[in-house]
Amino acid sequence: MKYSRIQKIIDAEKIAAGEVVERPANVVKELIENSIDAGAKEIRIVIKKAGKSLIQVIDDGIGIPRDEIEIAFDRHTSSKIRRIEDLDNLNTLGFRGEALASIAAVSQVEIISRFKENDLGVRLLIEGGKTIQKDEISCPVGTNIRVKNLFYNIPARKKFLKKDNTELGHITDIIQRYSLAFPFLHFIYIHNDLTILNCPAQNDLKTTVFHIYGKIIAKHMEPIDYSEDKLGLHGLLGSAEISKKSRTYSCLFVNNRYITSDLLFRAVQEAYKDILMIGKYPFFILFLDINPAIIDCNIHPKKLHIRFEDEDFIYNKVYNIIRDFIDEYFIKKQDKYLETEIRQFISDRDEKSKLDLWIESEDALESIKNIQEITEETDENKTLSIIDETQKSIQLDLTDQIVDKTTEKEYLQEIYLREKYIISENFPKLRLISKTGQLSNKVYILLEGVNENGEAGMYILDQHAASERVNKEYFHRLYDNTKKKIQKLISPLKIEVSPSERFFLFSNLNEINKLGFKFEHFGGNTFILRKLPTIIQKLPKAEIIKEIIGDIAEIGKDKSFSEIKDNVINYLACHKSIRGGDDLSIVNIRKLLIDLAKCKDPFHCAHGRPTLKFISIKELDKLFKRVT
Repeated sequence: MKYSRIQKIIDAEKIAAGEVVERPANVVKELIENSIDAGAKEIRIVIKKAGKSLIQVIDDGIGIPRDEIEIAFDRHTSSKIRRIEDLDNLNTLGFRGEALASIAAVSQVEIISRFKENDLGVRLLIEGGKTIQKDEISCPVGTNIRVKNLFYNIPARKKFLKKDNTELGHITDIIQRYSLAFPFLHFIYIHNDLTILNCPAQNDLKTTVFHIYGKIIAKHMEPIDYSEDKLGLHGLLGSAEISKKSRTYSCLFVNNRYITSDLLFRAVQEAYKDILMIGKYPFFILFLDINPAIIDCNIHPKKLHIRFEDEDFIYNKVYNIIRDFIDEYFIKKQDKYLETEIRQFISDRDEKSKLDLWIESEDALESIKNIQEITEETDENKTLSIIDETQKSIQLDLTDQIVDKTTEKEYLQEIYLREKYIISENFPKLRLISKTGQLSNKVYILLEGVNENGEAGMYILDQHAASERVNKEYFHRLYDNTKKKIQKLISPLKIEVSPSERFFLFSNLNEINKLGFKFEHFGGNTFILRKLPTIIQKLPKAEIIKEIIGDIAEIGKDKSFSEIKDNVINYLACHKSIRGGDDLSIVNIRKLLIDLAKCKDPFHCAHGRPTLKFISIKELDKLFKRVT
């Protein structure tokens, strides 16, 4: 092996810059943090071509003294710390002195800054990390920094940048999060001369949420404020109604620093466990205030991750605080809501007695479920009589209808015979299936049929997978067909979206229209939905449409619409499909089978799972040793 001398790396600063500056959003993050540390009250972010040609951040902070401005662009220079022990008392966002040096190494930088005690400011031009000009200049107190032509001197890095919409989405995400972290500051965000976000200094987190996410999200968030000697936890917690399909929507801040912490996310997720559906994540904006001496924020190049000294203590503390809050503000409110839902079926007259009767009837039904199987005919009739009276009470109270006694008794007797298990020692617990063939988990349906080879047997249908296949082919036909089967809404829906979702809609309006959704921009972050595909038979709530937008925007975050078209269609097909757990009638099941039979691929769902499985009578005969 040939020996190679150890030498200093040429252009090492460009290589090291990759640790901090991966994409335009990283530059925006570092510059915003510097403005916040400088005590700015207003921060203006101006972006051109998704940050590839220009990133400009203007603040009214204290500025940089003229004799320190060049030093600020050297590596490992900082006004925040002098030695490693200072990290134990760190209360600023920036501290390592790498950001400005890394940014300047891979771009053309112009900075104008005036320190509050100086009459004149200074203008500095830097290219590729080298100062090429320095002048005194008249300017207001504060800093105005322009980062132009990012990665102009590293073509290999530049070509790995994503499309403008993707990079802009990352920038918008960063600005939104710092607007939430510092609601008392005024953030103005402009892209290509279009104002994307203008969050006035309200000193109110909920108002900032309103500006970014809209009225519906703000309405469903409750403020939390907990403090003790060791830590403080405050912010906003969202109800189950605004839960998300990804945890990336939520924000965590530790000592006002935006971080991603699996430990804290798990604590919050576990606290929400009882009120969220499977696959859903809570939406929250939380601030953890803690002694900086017991955390390490220097473990990640971009300072996104931190390490806690006592992880068990932090996890348990956060979990218990949020769990108690959810019990008080969400679960109790939910109980109240459910009670109101029951009461709306009951007339005002004698309301209390009727509600009591309904509860007693429910108790009666529950007690019947626990009765052991009775073999004697007389006892069985007696039990059925109890069911008849109970059912009659419920129907009179809730629907105000009198059911024909003969029909009701026959119907209830069949239900009773089908639902009662036969229980005996040394024998499996068995009962008849429902007359629709739907099993008790409401996922699978048993059917009788003949396969393509003429063999008779039994089919098992996955109702969700089958419905998903039907819907997938519907949306594919809709997308490819110039004559759309769509329905115009009598009352259009007004949908408020986040700035990043707004970019997605703007960029893909024509493509989304091909799927039957007709959106029009109303102004700001608001869109009007005027048309829907006919497959969506009932007018959905605005929250449902907003959730669909958020989910498909997340799918298309880093790709063009043509690349994600199939994923979006799969998502829409799944969203509209019959769910596992849905109770289906004979009519519903037959229609599903007819629609499935018309599909090009009736045997696989949108994600490739089987819709049907076949077991022939011949296989059953072999199973029971009727044939060898």
